[in-house]
Amino acid sequence: MTGGGDVDRLLRWYPAAWRRRYGAEMAQLLEDELDGSTPTLRLRASLAWSGLTERVRAGGLAGESRPVPDRVRAGGILVLVAWAVVVLAGGAFAKTSEHFAAAGSAGGLAVARAAYAVVVMGAVVGAVLVVAGVAVALPALPAFARDGGWVAVRAALARASGTLFVAVVATVPLAAWAHHLDSAQRNGADALYDGAFLAWVALGAVTVLLWTAAGIAVARRLELRPRALRAEAWIALGVAAVVAVLTGAIGVRWAAMAESAPGYLVRAPLGTHPVPVSAPLVVVGGLLVVALAAAGYGSARIVGSRRSLPFA
Repeated sequence: MTGGGDVDRLLRWYPAAWRRRYGAEMAQLLEDELDGSTPTLRLRASLAWSGLTERVRAGGLAGESRPVPDRVRAGGILVLVAWAVVVLAGGAFAKTSEHFAAAGSAGGLAVARAAYAVVVMGAVVGAVLVVAGVAVALPALPAFARDGGWVAVRAALARASGTLFVAVVATVPLAAWAHHLDSAQRNGADALYDGAFLAWVALGAVTVLLWTAAGIAVARRLELRPRALRAEAWIALGVAAVVAVLTGAIGVRWAAMAESAPGYLVRAPLGTHPVPVSAPLVVVGGLLVVALAAAGYGSARIVGSRRSLPFA
């Protein structure tokens, strides 16, 4: 027999506001249609797709049903997600770029150095823009707190803060350990250190994701004045441009190294010419593609709605 609990679980794909408005009618319709039988896989998939689509619309990421400020906010949040993905990819890129100046031909290294410099400058510009976005939102925090916003986000902030504390504390002994190892031991010769380093990387990734989730939780609930929302829209477009520049520069740097020193990219002996593709490169490349797609779509939502924002 299919009980109400099963139907409730099926309807959880839909956003809470939709369930409050249509949930009772939909639950009754499903109960009548199922007539005590178990939901088929096709029905589950259909409801999941429909519910997720409704969540996308409710979040302002698709369609024109949401108010213009909500659509601009959703585009900005998506760009923030893209930046978080770039931060994760950038950490792996930095690790795979150690000592690259000692490999390859002079011509290939010149291009790689120039591309790497663009990556460094782009990372700084992106970080400054993100901080500027936070600064623009600060005046809205007192009203956010008075309206009980902290109650809704304090758990997310607590998780993010706790993970950041653990990551910072873990960095000290790991750095001291690395200081007593030679280059070979830090790059694969010491299995114990490699395991500890990978655990620290995973902890860092979780920290970035949790702080991004906390930022999204706050951003979704902040009531920004029109001028502040306009400023956030421009900042988000700037961050999206930085994401595109970083992706292109990293691609150019890898292409230059693949041409002049393919062995370096896969940690093969200098002078060899293996296929310059490895699992870390594929992961970083995949993350950058995801970030570029998210930033592009978020920018499109902002540009398509920004002109309708009021000035006052």
